[in-house]
Formats: sequence, C-alpha cells, structure tokens
Amino acid sequence: MKTKAIIRIIATAFAAVTILGATTACSKKDDQGSSRETHTNLAESTRKSEKPEIQTESTSASSETKPVTEDTIILRLDGMTTEEIIKDLWNTMNVKTGTKSVDYYENINMDGCRTFSKKDDDFSWLFYEGSSDTTCYISRISVFSGFKCDPTFEGPGNITLELHIEDKDFAFEVAQAIADKIQSEDFAIRTDMKSSEDSWNVSFQRDRQMCMLQVHHIGDYVISFDFPIDGN
Repeated sequence: MKTKAIIRIIATAFAAVTILGATTACSKKDDQGSSRETHTNLAESTRKSEKPEIQTESTSASSETKPVTEDTIILRLDGMTTEEIIKDLWNTMNVKTGTKSVDYYENINMDGCRTFSKKDDDFSWLFYEGSSDTTCYISRISVFSGFKCDPTFEGPGNITLELHIEDKDFAFEVAQAIADKIQSEDFAIRTDMKSSEDSWNVSFQRDRQMCMLQVHHIGDYVISFDFPIDGN
C-alpha cells in the first residue's frame, strides 16, 4: 500500500513538472512573439512618421531650373552691367491685360533668391537674397490694376520695383540709368531732390501719368520706382 502511494505521488509530481515546463515554454514563446510583434509595429509606425520635409517657395529657394529667354526676369543681378540691369527691369513690365500672377511668376528666374510669405491672391512678391555674396538683386515686384493688386491684371495700372545694391557708386549709377530710361519714354522730370549724399527723390510726369524714383540707404542702397503699364 505504501509503495503504491509513493508511486502515485511521484507520478503526480512528474505530471505537474511536465505541465509547468510546457506552460513556461509556451509563455516564453508568446513573449517572444509579442516582442517581435511590438518591434514590427514600432518599426512600421516609425516608417509612417518619417515623412519627407515639404518646402514651399515662400521659405526656400526655387530648385527648378528654368530656361533663360529674352523675356526672363532675373532677380540676382550680380555681374550684370548697368545696361543689362535696365533691360532686365523693363522685362518686368511685359504685362498684358488678362495676365495672371501665377503665369507671370513662371517667368521669374529665382537663381537662389527666396520669397517671403505672401497672399495667394496678390500680384506681388517680396524677395530676399539666398547667399551672403549677393550684392545686387531685385527685392520687390508688384503689379497693380489701378490701385488694386489682384491675381489678374485688368488693364491700365502700374508696376512697382525695388532693388538692393550694396555698392553706393553702382547704386547711383543704376538709379541714374533708370531715370534716363524713364525720360526716354517721354516723361519729363517734375521734381528732383537730394536731401543727403545717400538719398535721391525724383518725380516724372507724362501728360496725366506720373511716376517716382527714390534711393535710400537702408543697410544696402535701396532703389524703388514705379512705372505705368497699360496692358496693350
């Protein structure tokens, strides 16, 4: 009787150990599977969160290479002669009635310059140079239909331009060339004032049309002027 009881106890203990071992093995297997599944889910989540950075033209330089034509507007003017700059500035005035700002913008060669944030419905852009070695560039182009800066040019209005030039002598040389070009368009000087060595204000008139040229020293020498456009 005692012998049979001992045998039953040993058998029961062996069965318990076997079940415990199987349970532990299954637990380890489940833990490993769970670990692999967690790692897989984490990797998948990481891949989904690693989205490529999207840059807009309002914060970065345009990377698109555009062909340069006779009508291309180049913003960075470094290395250009005064005559080449005048031609480039007058290229900005090729605006016909019905011209859309988005189409006009396609003709602008950024060449490393950047645009500030702007309203999508404006026919106007502010630019800043994208390199410390830029010494001469167009900083503003704004097209107005009358007094409105709409996304589509609707007939007679004017264009306002600004340039930044680092060198004083070259800035006044370009400004004088602009004044000469305006006068060649049958405008006469109405007022001509130099309040200091670093500033110049000139107004022009042709019949009832008027325009203004200004030079100011604000870090660089800033030349600003406007010119009428009829859209024909």
